[in-house]
Amino acid sequence: MSQKNLIFKYILLPTLSMWIGICYAQNVIKDMNSELTYGDSSSSFTESINIISRSGKVFILSNNNQLLNKGDFITMSLEGGGPVARAVVAKNHEGKSGIKIIKVYSLSRWKQLAKGTNVLILKGDDSILFKPKAPKKEVAQEDTPSIETEEDLFNDVDMENEDLNSFYKDNRLIKPDSILGAALSTVVFTDYSNNNEEVGGYEFSFTYAYQFNDNFWIEGLYGYTLVNAFPDATSQLIIHEFSARLKYTIAGPLYSYFLPYIGFRSVITSSALGTTDDDTVNELELQTKDEIEGSSVTVGVTVLKRLVPGWFFKADLGTDIISGGFAIEF
Repeated sequence: MSQKNLIFKYILLPTLSMWIGICYAQNVIKDMNSELTYGDSSSSFTESINIISRSGKVFILSNNNQLLNKGDFITMSLEGGGPVARAVVAKNHEGKSGIKIIKVYSLSRWKQLAKGTNVLILKGDDSILFKPKAPKKEVAQEDTPSIETEEDLFNDVDMENEDLNSFYKDNRLIKPDSILGAALSTVVFTDYSNNNEEVGGYEFSFTYAYQFNDNFWIEGLYGYTLVNAFPDATSQLIIHEFSARLKYTIAGPLYSYFLPYIGFRSVITSSALGTTDDDTVNELELQTKDEIEGSSVTVGVTVLKRLVPGWFFKADLGTDIISGGFAIEF
């Protein structure tokens, strides 16, 4: 092999390869640094708030960018504002994401959140959103404390200056909007066709109450009573009760609630009353039917005693019914 070839093989070629490698590595590092620059707009994206739960702990966000996945830790920020809260993505469904709030950074910004608000979403580490902590002297000169690092979050001074009650936009003693109940009571009436004998049966009643304003409820009731062998051995009497009530919640001791109410009640029957061949008996049976049926204004109170979260013992004490049963809130 000639001397020129040896020089090229053992000196020039390795030197050229090393120079190319260094130049390529520098370009790669430069590209990586440009892509990972903190504050780059590509690191965050915008979504909108669709629903905020009454407790303020669960949000439903749009997922138009398809970047939110179950288990992601995210930080919500106001556009042109600052970080609001830290959350975790709990569920994706039909193009939307449900998130659970785990930390609030600023209550003043939190108050600005509402349905339809656009928020900036940052996935993963959010330390870039917080500037380094200022010197103590500068902080002492400020008129109001500020949050500059994660160590400042929820400190005593900031908490004193924020109104925690602002998390809840109502004064409801029972937070859920709906209560579904079932109860048992007795129905007694006079049988005028049988020596004025007292006849009765058990009424199964079902109620649904909706809280349309703080502590104000509107409730519907349906009751069903079956009396066998009445007015004769081969007949049955069926009593249908319908009620509408307006209620108000008052807190009681030991996780109990009193709900005074005023309402309107209507009762109808389905039976063979007044269909015999004896006019006298028919008249007496129709008198019995008139006693059972009818409409009236009712007043009373519902008592709810919490058993476990979401479940109550329920009692109705009123001019229309005296019953006991159970109810569930949702």
